[in-house]
Amino acid sequence: MVKKPTAPEVSGKQKKEQEARFIKDIYRALEEGNVATADALRVRVLYINPKSVEARLARGEIFLRQARYGRAMETFKSLVKEEKLLARSYQGIGVARLQQGRRAAAKQAFDKAVSLDGGLWRAWNGLGYFYDSVKDWKRAQQSYNRALKLRRDKPALFNNRGFSKLMQSRYEDAIVDFRAALKLNPLLKVTRMNIRLAQAWLGRYVEAIAGASKQDLPSVLNNIGYIAMIKGEYAAADAYFSRAMQLSPSFNETASNNLQKLEAFKSQSRPKGTKEKR
Repeated sequence: MVKKPTAPEVSGKQKKEQEARFIKDIYRALEEGNVATADALRVRVLYINPKSVEARLARGEIFLRQARYGRAMETFKSLVKEEKLLARSYQGIGVARLQQGRRAAAKQAFDKAVSLDGGLWRAWNGLGYFYDSVKDWKRAQQSYNRALKLRRDKPALFNNRGFSKLMQSRYEDAIVDFRAALKLNPLLKVTRMNIRLAQAWLGRYVEAIAGASKQDLPSVLNNIGYIAMIKGEYAAADAYFSRAMQLSPSFNETASNNLQKLEAFKSQSRPKGTKEKR
């Protein structure tokens, strides 16, 4: 009878090292958007250590990426008794609540997270989003600055800080942040649109349109037209809405509705008893 070779036994230290390596790989996969890979790695961690609390935390993060916010919340809440995971658990709870539209509750969780660990950039970013929502611009900028001090390699952080400045009518400053985001990731469509919006608010309509793809142009024209309307530049708004309708039948309803709003704006701005000049 021939004995089959047996696998060498793995020491406790080696198991811990393997677990730590897989956990690190899970978060790398999540940052790259590979959720399925992250989940497969989580299963491997549990094979090594079925009681791994880090694997449970990773499961909560995976639920977040899958937009399963209720399940994510349950997972993170089950871990708040784990002292070494406490801060990250509160960060996860905050992100889940924010995605659910529970902004005040999200802020509470983020405050707890950063009080325990000031190095959690996602919690600082979440706080920035909250303060934007209540127009506390000073604290919003402070929060985004803290996040960027930790992770200047994250284009989303530059985009978010830029959008905060856009809401404050700090258009030139916003463009600086949007360009920093695009330098890190030139493919960010939302940031390109944000730059166009900032340029439109500055009255640089030609620059705002420049480089727009054929597919994006109707949307760009409609957005620029809307900004021109808000600014009281009705002739420009009319031209951009009309051009958006000409380029894309799918924009007929949207642009048509905006043209109706434009007529209402014109009527309100004209003195009583006067007619629009043609």
